[in-house]
Amino acid sequence: MKKIFTLIAMAFVAVGVNAQETDSQGHAAGKYPVKNVVWKSITWKNGNNKKDKNNNDMLFLMGTGNGYATLLADYYYSDDKGDWFTRPAYTYISYESGETGIPAYGLYYKFTPAAAGTLKVNVWVNKGNRKTFVVKASTGAPLVPYVDYSFDGYVNGQNTNTDQPKIDPETGQQQLDNDGNPVWIQAPTYFTAEEIKARHDAAKVGEDGVDSAPYVIDAGNQAVWGWITLNVEAGESYVIYQQSSQLGFGGYEFNGESYIACLNMGETIALNTEFANVVDADGNATNVDNRGSVVNFGTASMAVEAVGGAEPESVEADFDGTGISVLNAELNVNAPVYNLAGQRVENGFKGLVIQNGKKYMVK
Repeated sequence: MKKIFTLIAMAFVAVGVNAQETDSQGHAAGKYPVKNVVWKSITWKNGNNKKDKNNNDMLFLMGTGNGYATLLADYYYSDDKGDWFTRPAYTYISYESGETGIPAYGLYYKFTPAAAGTLKVNVWVNKGNRKTFVVKASTGAPLVPYVDYSFDGYVNGQNTNTDQPKIDPETGQQQLDNDGNPVWIQAPTYFTAEEIKARHDAAKVGEDGVDSAPYVIDAGNQAVWGWITLNVEAGESYVIYQQSSQLGFGGYEFNGESYIACLNMGETIALNTEFANVVDADGNATNVDNRGSVVNFGTASMAVEAVGGAEPESVEADFDGTGISVLNAELNVNAPVYNLAGQRVENGFKGLVIQNGKKYMVK
């Protein structure tokens, strides 16, 4: 009887959905271009304090938003509420399927060196089993982990005893465990790039030699933090981001120069100048446009652009299909121009381009 009731209930649901094929204006359910966007607050703040093998603090800047390719308006009918609604919907770049490009929205970091060299980027990866992409901007193609770049560092929950005894505050003596063994202060275990790769391969590479998760840099679900290291070409841009999660940024080293994103000032953790200049007292970004909060900084040999979190609160569907026509944020006529692969192009580029989230044909 229970199974029959379930089937009947499903049938009524199906009838309810089919009965609402279009709204009163004749608009059908589906995904449409976006006409108007209301953005959530975007923050730049210290999101994660982690330790290294010496129990020293490793501080990471954290933005909001995921790196996605397009923003759409999902128009749907809710049987529960008996009405039509619109919600944001995203598409991601499917590198596994041969797609190319860089994110048009969300959180990512772009590095453009003036000279060739080895770039080390200090990152915090939210989930070790999430895809982490390092993309060469000129081609839009992702680099292959442990082939084109490496990662070394720490895995959440993986700790090693130090030579420092853990002291009982009441007795002033070294603590003992339940078996009477001395207890030592622990610190995160440092893993070389070869060791992290071995963890990955043991979990993700099958007996047939096929890697089931080629863009996942670790094995499990734990957070990892450390250094992405890659050789870079002069004048080329490299974009680093996570497709479905946030990526923490601690700083970078390049050709003897270094940058730290968060400064430990005694008990106060402060953002470095470039990020502190674009947030209010609560950490909310004050320079938000349709891309997000864009922060440009760097040194003489490395230009860096950090784009933080264009995450929509709500969207309005454009049923005519003409694309974004109105934004609640002020549009910038001097905003960067991109091709359909998400690559920035210069003035004089001919063809279909995107500026301020809207498509244009330049002839």
